[in-house]
Amino acid sequence: MKNTVKRAIGFLGVAVMATQLSNAPATAAALVQGSSGLFEQAMPVTPAQNEVGRLFTQISASAAIASEQAERLGSFARVGSQLSYAAHAAELTRAKEAINAMGADFRQLQELRSSALPWQQSVIDRMEPVLVGLAGHATEAIERLNGGLGVIPSQEYRDAVGNLYAYAEQARTLVSVNLNYAQAREKLNRLDVSASAPVAKVSEAREAAGLSAKAAKSLEQRVKSALLGLPYYGVFDHLAFQINSDQVRLTGEVSWPVLQTDAERAVHSVEGVAGVTSDIKVLPVSFNDNRIRLATYWAIYGQPTLARYRLNPHPPIRIIVENGHVTLNGIVGSDTDRTIAHVQANSVPGVFSVTNNLQVGM
Repeated sequence: MKNTVKRAIGFLGVAVMATQLSNAPATAAALVQGSSGLFEQAMPVTPAQNEVGRLFTQISASAAIASEQAERLGSFARVGSQLSYAAHAAELTRAKEAINAMGADFRQLQELRSSALPWQQSVIDRMEPVLVGLAGHATEAIERLNGGLGVIPSQEYRDAVGNLYAYAEQARTLVSVNLNYAQAREKLNRLDVSASAPVAKVSEAREAAGLSAKAAKSLEQRVKSALLGLPYYGVFDHLAFQINSDQVRLTGEVSWPVLQTDAERAVHSVEGVAGVTSDIKVLPVSFNDNRIRLATYWAIYGQPTLARYRLNPHPPIRIIVENGHVTLNGIVGSDTDRTIAHVQANSVPGVFSVTNNLQVGM
């Protein structure tokens, strides 16, 4: 009994961190800002901005550790697991240490925020609720484990571990995507000045002669390449377009606001495009939707029959989540794959409905 009490007390550090984060000053502006203008200066130049970048890297590494421990706990918690309380406790301890390290780094980020680049400030502001959620789910997992001795794993404990993994992955992805995007944005910034010059000349010629079928096909390929090359474009976004002469209409849904403006900007710069209209929808910010995105991704791409699609640099099954409703877009190789993807998405806890727009044609 004494050992049990000591273990329980030893885990309380996570709850302390959660309280500290909850009391930290919050800035809501970054939750609604999404313009690529945030990246007008993409790379750090001052010592403070470089220190922010270093702390981002450390937090990403700690999030990867927490994610790995949560994933391992998930395997421990599967029905039929006979592993002891001590085995679960050891993994939770490692996750707790990684999360507390993230909290310490985040407090330094808050002190440096006023000196950071605009996009770095946006990441700092978006990171706070993610880390608060991460600490909260870690605390819940600890409490469920300590309160359920002899009944491992309970459903509540499995749910807490699953949420712990989802939030750790979200923290890691938030940092890594923005760091990668900043590097790509820096290159695009250098190319922006000369992007519009060829368009006017080509447009004038086409007004007189019109597009041939071959030229139209070439334009379609160029627009497609421009969209696929966007740094933020991922499996949780879906972009489509229609071409009418030299006019392009963009449609679809994106989970990152910056992707909407970057898509418009990229297509504007395509040779042969005279005008762009955009009906791209920016999906609302929702941590529950983010959890469903991650869970649906693994349900589909972790399924043995569909796992081969993960090898594609542009994953063909696009997972769009809005307020708990999932829509699958893209192209698969067979009706069987289309059905399996639908079944897997429908099996994810918390999903209200699944709309299957997958087409067969690979």
